[in-house]
Amino acid sequence: MPRRLRLAGDTLEAILDDARREHGPDVRIVSAERIITGGIKGLFGRQHYEAVIEVASPPALHVTDHPVRFPAARRAGIAALLDDADDADRLEPSRSEDLEMSTGGDDFAAMLDELIAETALPERTGGPRETGPSTAPGDLVALVGLGGDAVAVAHAMRGRLGLLTASAGQARDAAAPRVVDHRSATEARARGVHAGTSTAVAVGLTTDLADGLRILDVLAPEQVWVVVDASRKHADTAAWVDGLRGVVHVHAMVVVGRSLTRTPETVQLLGLPVGWDAD
Repeated sequence: MPRRLRLAGDTLEAILDDARREHGPDVRIVSAERIITGGIKGLFGRQHYEAVIEVASPPALHVTDHPVRFPAARRAGIAALLDDADDADRLEPSRSEDLEMSTGGDDFAAMLDELIAETALPERTGGPRETGPSTAPGDLVALVGLGGDAVAVAHAMRGRLGLLTASAGQARDAAAPRVVDHRSATEARARGVHAGTSTAVAVGLTTDLADGLRILDVLAPEQVWVVVDASRKHADTAAWVDGLRGVVHVHAMVVVGRSLTRTPETVQLLGLPVGWDAD
């Protein structure tokens, strides 16, 4: 059963950092209060925060170094690509307008031949988990947000880190290929391996998570991030983020819309690390 503890700190982020150091990464803030002491009628006083955190029970199973524990995400990188390519004939073909390259074309066949020669590349070793998005060739980083919120974040990661981009669900990006099924997900991995980097897939949700979860099942991404808009009602954001976290491990969050609200710090109540500066 989860445990709840009350902690105090100068900021909500400081409370979360202390809680994670003491109890591990699976902690979240469930309520918080700003306390002001001293001053005159609340002015010039010293403020701090008191928060109730929830600590998850220790997992019964061994947790690997890979952050994603989505049911379909069992394989990664080149191995996943080659395994999926072997099964490509049993998959329904994607619409040609949604793809940059067809798995039935000579270019893709040549690319797979090249990838087979690259399987001798050294695999990633264990070590401290990085907060930032994966840049490993062939990895898929799912940026999950409402509507088109994640598209601009995918563009920013492309500009700063050189990641490839794609889109899925309600997110639409005319400058990037669509991922609509297993075959187009395999093609996205192939492009990443060929380019020597990962692909940031902007996944657009509605408030009904069912379609989004089906998309993630198709993607089987190595990382899942949430893109949250600080200007939206916190209760609405928490509802879909908590629903997603009930099914898939969320690596980190990207916060947008900070300048549109007077209370941008409320997103910290979600209990997720901010892994990317969107400003």
